[in-house]
Amino acid sequence: MERVIQTPRDCSSLSAYFHIVCAVAGTGTLGLPYAMAQGGWISVVFFFVAAAMSTYTAKLLIECLYYKPGERLVEFPDIGEAAFGLPGRYFTKVFHSSVSLSCGCIYILLTGRNTSTVLDDFSINPMNKTLWILLAGVVITLVFSLLKTMKEVAFLSAFGTIATLVCVIIVVILGGTKFSEIGATSPTELFNMSDFPMAVATIAFSYGGNVVYPHVEATMRNPKAWNKTVICAMASITVMYVSIACSGYLYYGIGTKSPIMDSLPRKDVLTYIAYVFITLHVAFAAPVYLCSFCLEQERWLKIDRAFMSAPQEFAYRFALRGSLGAILTLIAMYVPYFSSLCGIFGAVSNCIVVFLVPVTCHYKLCDTSKRPYWHHGACFLIVAAGLFGLGFGGHSAVLDLLKSIAEADA
Repeated sequence: MERVIQTPRDCSSLSAYFHIVCAVAGTGTLGLPYAMAQGGWISVVFFFVAAAMSTYTAKLLIECLYYKPGERLVEFPDIGEAAFGLPGRYFTKVFHSSVSLSCGCIYILLTGRNTSTVLDDFSINPMNKTLWILLAGVVITLVFSLLKTMKEVAFLSAFGTIATLVCVIIVVILGGTKFSEIGATSPTELFNMSDFPMAVATIAFSYGGNVVYPHVEATMRNPKAWNKTVICAMASITVMYVSIACSGYLYYGIGTKSPIMDSLPRKDVLTYIAYVFITLHVAFAAPVYLCSFCLEQERWLKIDRAFMSAPQEFAYRFALRGSLGAILTLIAMYVPYFSSLCGIFGAVSNCIVVFLVPVTCHYKLCDTSKRPYWHHGACFLIVAAGLFGLGFGGHSAVLDLLKSIAEADA
């Protein structure tokens, strides 16, 4: 009988909480004030709607893992296979992997870019932007190559969460100070019909993080606390999102820029501190996404002590993760318009992975005949939101790519 790699359940619920917050609340946080500017004040309602939907799909996703009594599926693509056979596995794996890899790659890119930008402003930059991206890729690759499991990267998630919180606080303080001195720099609107769909799409996939959930839940000492952990994490994320979105829009109005850092006072020490902390967040979040992806590949390749000696396991794991990190770093360094391409992958893959897959697989695998009527209504709204975000988010991302190409050719 083939042995299955078992994940030790030795992580606390607090570690799982930090993993979720770090994976979900990333650099997208800085674009939410602009989303408010697109849709108007009414958009704030959709932060709570999106949070509720994402929390519920996280619950449904984990229920799918346990659809057979006494057994647990291991990873996200297993759910697709259990529900729809091999086509379901390959479909799920493509979009699941694209989220993990594109997030890891864009975080390498942003770590290098942000570091170079801050040093440029102080005129102490000894390297160009490409070399900083290379250095960021080397450091991030070493970290997630040496840290094997989600438990071992838990401290990175904790620091990443704190870094995002500090960045939110700084944006609120800087904007509030400017508002108290000179008032709003631009008017606000209650509702902006023309750009409202884009605002909703942006808010919807700012709650993406499902790709790491199966691995996070697999490490919890008390898996029954999963639902409470997700609720606490999503509540914390929503508080940060609403705080930065509302304050940024209040202070800078319809002239709010994306990211919000571009609206903050230049040459202000707090602005640079915010840059540093958001850079730390993306540097800490990258190993979380990449570790989650590599754990699935290592299971498939049987890179584990159950099948080989400790030195062999370390060598194979280091070679696999090092090769992946090198490829992603080269892509971040040399592929043109990579940020815009990642926007397309994010818009499409996040909506499929976060909203569509958990609901459709749950209906295929689990008995829903005794569920209350509100459950079916909620699932219908979640699928509708996923399709809505897929259409408008993808459209916005394609326009952004075309804009980047036009600016480069000008």
